[in-house]
Amino acid sequence: MRRWLLGVCLAALVQASGAAEHATILLYHRVSDTGPDSTRVTPARFAAHLDLIKDRGYQVIPLTELLEGIYGSGVLPPQAVALTFDDAYRSIGEAAYSMLRDRGLPFTVFVATDALDDGASAFLSWSTLESMASEGLATFGAHSRSHAHLESLGLGASEALKITALEQEIDGSFARLRSQLGDAVIDVFAYPYGEYSRLSESLLADRGLYGLAQQSGAVGAVTSVTRIPRFPFYIGGDDDSRLLTALAAEPLPVIDEENEQVFFPLSPAEQWRFRPGDGSYRRESLRCYAASGEPLEQTWEDDALVVSLPVMKPGRNKVNCTAPAISGPGYFWYSRLWLLGDADGLWLQK
Repeated sequence: MRRWLLGVCLAALVQASGAAEHATILLYHRVSDTGPDSTRVTPARFAAHLDLIKDRGYQVIPLTELLEGIYGSGVLPPQAVALTFDDAYRSIGEAAYSMLRDRGLPFTVFVATDALDDGASAFLSWSTLESMASEGLATFGAHSRSHAHLESLGLGASEALKITALEQEIDGSFARLRSQLGDAVIDVFAYPYGEYSRLSESLLADRGLYGLAQQSGAVGAVTSVTRIPRFPFYIGGDDDSRLLTALAAEPLPVIDEENEQVFFPLSPAEQWRFRPGDGSYRRESLRCYAASGEPLEQTWEDDALVVSLPVMKPGRNKVNCTAPAISGPGYFWYSRLWLLGDADGLWLQK
């Protein structure tokens, strides 16, 4: 809790001028020649990513070092990047691990523990995770027990029952991981599907945990400690250009956002209003886009930007706002998530 409060205080201190330090967290799921395109990169592309990271002078550091550098000491090595994998798919051990080990690169795997306890063949075994932990490059974070849509837990029940269900997913997964992997487990929770709400964020904050999401963007002291963005990679979104964009990104400071609520049982308001903070970006070129890449209508009202939201559907909806840096090739980046349920919340149970 103390560390979380320190992160909040640091964010408050730098919001007026933007983050002095920033870094990028990359997200992978499968590293395989087979499987759904939306959650995999090929081994060849993954190797190309690692080579490009090195060739461009970026430094892969442990996730905990990155987070502590941003929210704690304020000190990071230049061009810092962390590698993360969600779900603990078997291909991480079969394809990715040897590449990481040969290069001496640290990484973090986020584990939904029930699948491993059930011995599901698509996932790594506990013994493989133990072997990785013993070699010193891998750390592990919680990804819930069941990998359920967290907003579906206790659907229609009382607030108290919903809290209990969420606590079982969060606390249960950490307890299981620590019993198996000990000190290799870090105080970081990756939301299943990247879905979070005020309630799940508050439970992480109460426990002093970092929360990792799946919307794109860089991380800096202006970034909320319970909705930290990562750049996901997948077939069709894994070329060199996208990787270089991710590596060069900086966090766009958002210092006042109208209605920060994320989960809506039905559609949110038609507009989104926020006030971007100062930073070394071209404010006049700040633009917001739907997830499809379509530019959205926007107007300035004094120092606030008012964005007309696209028509949203049940499930995950994202808007990305970017502005070019004043110097250099990079972009300042902020990605906003809206979760919409349908009238019965049925999408949450799919």
